[in-house]
Amino acid sequence: MHRQSGAALLILLLALILGGLTWLLQRPATRAAAFSARDKATDRALAEAKEALLGYAAAYPEYTQRGAPPRTAFVPGHLPCPDTGSALGNEGAEAGTCGAKGVTVIGHFPWRSLGIPPPRDGSGECLWYAVSGNYKANPKADLVNPDIPGQFQIYNADGTLEIAGSTPETRPVAVLFAPGPALPGQNRSHQGGECRLDYDARQFLEGRQGIDNSTPDRSAEGLTRLIAGPPGPSFNDRMLWIRREEIFERRIARRPQPQLALFDANYSGNNAPAALTQRVASCLARFGDMNRWNRLPWAAPASLGGSAPDKFTNVNFADRSNLSAGRPPFAVGRSQQVLQSTLGSLGHCPSTNLSHAACRLLRSDNCPEFLAVAGYPTPDDGATHQDSPDGWWEKWKDHLFYVVAPGFTPATQDAADCEQEPGQCLEINGQAYAAALIFAGAPLPGQSRNSSSERMNPENYLEGKNLLAVQGKRNELELAGNDQIACLKGPTATSPGFKLVPNCGNPDCEQESGKLLARIAGHGNLCHTGGSVLPACLQAQAKLAGCACQDAATRFISPPCLDSLNPAACQAAIQSLETCR
Repeated sequence: MHRQSGAALLILLLALILGGLTWLLQRPATRAAAFSARDKATDRALAEAKEALLGYAAAYPEYTQRGAPPRTAFVPGHLPCPDTGSALGNEGAEAGTCGAKGVTVIGHFPWRSLGIPPPRDGSGECLWYAVSGNYKANPKADLVNPDIPGQFQIYNADGTLEIAGSTPETRPVAVLFAPGPALPGQNRSHQGGECRLDYDARQFLEGRQGIDNSTPDRSAEGLTRLIAGPPGPSFNDRMLWIRREEIFERRIARRPQPQLALFDANYSGNNAPAALTQRVASCLARFGDMNRWNRLPWAAPASLGGSAPDKFTNVNFADRSNLSAGRPPFAVGRSQQVLQSTLGSLGHCPSTNLSHAACRLLRSDNCPEFLAVAGYPTPDDGATHQDSPDGWWEKWKDHLFYVVAPGFTPATQDAADCEQEPGQCLEINGQAYAAALIFAGAPLPGQSRNSSSERMNPENYLEGKNLLAVQGKRNELELAGNDQIACLKGPTATSPGFKLVPNCGNPDCEQESGKLLARIAGHGNLCHTGGSVLPACLQAQAKLAGCACQDAATRFISPPCLDSLNPAACQAAIQSLETCR
């Protein structure tokens, strides 16, 4: 009997030992599964938040309208401010203003403004969010376009290897943070609401190797260093970031005809779509029509004054006496002193204050058509004093260059007649013109526009004869490369008044774009054969230089469009080719 009892006890002991071993063996798997679920929840939250930000940037004109009735006044590309301190019941709303101009800001992810529930990481915490000063919605930077870099550099756990941002082209424009559970030393208060209403980033984000994720650089256009890596006892931040090409190439490119707002070769008057280059050219022509000598204004310098973050403010785009090539002038006070145009407010331009609002050429009362590309006024602004700091002109004006022929610079004598004095005019495509406004395309190999100093150099925008013309070295331009040109024909004995000539009369746009469109077969591209591009397609693309669809043509004969026309960027290229004139 005692032997049976002893055996039973031994069996029970063995069962307990085996059960304990089984529990111990299974515990890491259970813990791993729990951690995996948390990681997946965090990944989902970060991805959802990123998608919402990209949608906001692409649809910013629709997100933020103004005027009465509300009208689209802004360009795509801006990102919302973080929630930097909301009242209970309004948490998750983007701040109306966040920090100083050009300065990076951090705060809670603005889920309420984006119309989604608060994304939470695997620990249940709401996400944090930092945005470059170059891209935040308010206060806006002077420029927002695909040439403008982000302001983040992200380092590996050892603080030596840059995961992103080793070059300006790769710097993220915004970063999302999943803070994870509180670590020793962090004290997170909970003041109600969805996301605690605790805005002390130090209680949520950590640092390593002397790099602190909770404290961005607070200087204008300064770079913020962040650090990533596996979690540990003193660090558990998870991050996901946005690159500028994700905003412009993957999202804004999907908008219908985004380039038409910048250069529309079919522009023919006030009823046409807003086209920045042609409408600025029209304002210059209006100035010439409204002074007795039919002269055009001097240029603004290519290299502007001022300091960061105010290099490209409008006050720097003032004409300079005797300067015939550079940037289009926003203010024409010096030219007005000579010519006394009767255009709009210019008659009130004081000679003692050439930066006065009355000296501005590009304003809605002087050029009503300019309003459509510069941003509509708020009800309180009034049209006559609208400086329009938010539209296509403001955010893309670094791409515009202006050349006026010798026979049309300010002087108190009649302008040249290009039919009689072609040597006093610009030569473009075998024709004589009074002036040209150039829209520079995307950077070509060897060109860089990542810093203010690089954006001051025309060599980073223009090539060939066009560069030499803007540098004041010759009076001839060319329809070549990826520069697009709107020309102004001056008055002649038989044809009074200035005339805008879209694309300088290049006849090849519609014809050559049609040749590429004829190569579409379903979702296939017949320009692709035997691993190379058909010579006929290369020839058509070359002849589209200077046309509004030239970038689309290049995309059409390049990967991935050569393999399939399904991608959104390829469909956008087709749309551009279909309307190329």
